Formats: sequence, structure tokens, C-alpha cells
Amino acid sequence: MADYRCLLCGDPQQPSEYMYRAVSRLEDEGMTFDQMDWQATLSAAAFRDVTMDMEQQGPAAYDTTAIEDRLEGIDFLVVHKAPVSPSVLDAGDDLAVVGAARGGVENIAVDAAATRGITVVHAPGRNANAVADYAIAIALAALREIPRYVESTARGEWALAFDPAGLPRDVANLTVGIVGFGNVGRRVAERWSGFGPELLAYDPFVDEEIVRSHGATPVTLSELLETADVVTAHARLTDDTRHLIGADELALLGEDAILVNTARGGLIDTDALVAALERGTIGGAALDVFEEEPLPADHPLLGLDRVWLTPHTAGSTQDAVTNGARIVAADLAAILAGEEPANRIA
Repeated sequence: MADYRCLLCGDPQQPSEYMYRAVSRLEDEGMTFDQMDWQATLSAAAFRDVTMDMEQQGPAAYDTTAIEDRLEGIDFLVVHKAPVSPSVLDAGDDLAVVGAARGGVENIAVDAAATRGITVVHAPGRNANAVADYAIAIALAALREIPRYVESTARGEWALAFDPAGLPRDVANLTVGIVGFGNVGRRVAERWSGFGPELLAYDPFVDEEIVRSHGATPVTLSELLETADVVTAHARLTDDTRHLIGADELALLGEDAILVNTARGGLIDTDALVAALERGTIGGAALDVFEEEPLPADHPLLGLDRVWLTPHTAGSTQDAVTNGARIVAADLAAILAGEEPANRIA
């Protein structure tokens, strides 16, 4: 049995000890593991602040010396958000595979790896269940105004409302529009289907039959926005999807419609959303992600009525932490067996 060495490079959000729990079974295949944690002295919250701009700056903007110093004799490198820059790739003379224990690979110089003959795999959908669960939960909380009732009851109030015009509707009688129908969007459809609403979906990159197989009707973005009582965003943020929902799109929403975003803040034009909320032309917004994070104390979303805000926590579960390394481990096992990894991108 051949011997291979793998460096697990964790971080405060996904420590290497959690990675090891997910990949240790590969020791039976002749792999040994070294462990380190990049930026280990930071809290998970502070680390998020450090890496939030990774998507724009790329891995070369960070000091990678600590990683490079650990690469001698390493065949496989598994990271979460630690940067894998061209200099990291050059430092690993024996490096054959880089695994990202997350869906995005903005922290990895993928093109540079490809030119060096280094395979890159990632972990799409590693927190899809967590985000889908949260998207449903925050939408239901908004529809039934659960946070308001929890807070008012805790203050000693008994805020029962019996005005039929002001009461919420049954979820089964609503229409839910899903923008983006990838790993998360499909799970959101599955979860919503149990409540019985009509489901619409917009994703120009997904075959319509796949949409229908998950109980949703494929429509254009305009049709979705004009019809849905709940609009829930699950697209990836790219140059083409930035501000996918702007002033013109928000104008299509009904005055009772709730906008939910647990994907990326940049999908929605914040200024346009604030304006719509202040005018009361939409029913409300439930947001876990923002164009600026963390939200500054004077952010215009704070203090608005019928706005429910949480701190980018939708994908944060214990299982999501280990799922990324577990998905990568399956691809590493395939490579060791001489097979094609399922999630190869280079």
C-alpha cells in the first residue's frame, strides 16, 4: 500500500481537528495526516471579517508563509478558507491535489493549480441542508411575525390580534418563488412542498425538467416576482447576478410579499430594498446576508418595520462544519483508487 501525506489546514471556522474526524478513515488507505490551523488565534467572528473580502481579493492578497512552511513531502492539501496562492502551490514540490472543504473556491488559485497539473476538488452543497432549513425557518417566522410576538410577550404584553384583514394567511394558500435552483434551492423546494404552497422557480442554468421533478414550476424572474408571496434567494453571486433584484425587480413584488435572502447580500440592491421598505411597497424582508458585513450601527436596514435580520448564520451547523471535509474525503478516496473524483474543478 502506497504512503501518502495530507496536510489538513483548518481555520477558526473549521478547525483541523474537525476535518480529521471526517477524513481519518483514509488512514486505512495508506494516508497519514498533518494538521495546522491558519489564523488560529482569531475568533471565528474575527476570522469571518478577515476573509469576507476573499472573493474580491483572491488568495495572493494574504500571507501564506505558515502554510508554505508545512508543505514539504505533502501530497494532498485540504483547506477551508485558508488561501492557496500560486506561491503555496510552488512550495509544495510533491503536491498533487488541493481540496476545498467548502463550495466556493475563491481562496484557491484554481487556474494556477491547473497549469501546474495539480487537481482541485471542492465540496458543493456541504451546508445546503443547513441553509435550506434556515431559509424556511426565517420565512415562516416572518410570515407569522414570530419574533415580534416573542419579544412583546416577554415584555409582559398580550398582543393578540383578531382583525381578519391583519391576520396572516395559511402557508398552504401562498405562492413561494425560489430564485436559484442549485443544491440549496432544490432542498428549499423539498422543504416548502411539505407545507403545500404553489412553488415557482427561476434559474436559467437548470433544466426545466429538474425544476418540475422537485415540484416547482419554471418561470421567468419577472413572472416569479409578480406572483410570489414569498421570494427566497439561493443563487450564487457573480458579476451577472450582482443586484439581480434591484429597483425594477422590487417594483414587481406585491405589497404583502416577503423577500428572503440567505445566499449572498450582493444579490439584492440594498439601497433599492431600503427604499421599497420605507415606502411600504413590499411586505417585508428576512435577511441573513448583507452587502456590508457586519452591519454598521447606522445601517438603514436597522430599525425598519417588518424587517428581520440575522448575522450570516444560516449555514452554521455542526454538520456543515464536517460535511465539507467529508465530501472532499470521498474524492480523495476516489483518487487513491485511480477513479475520477466527483467534484473536480481542475
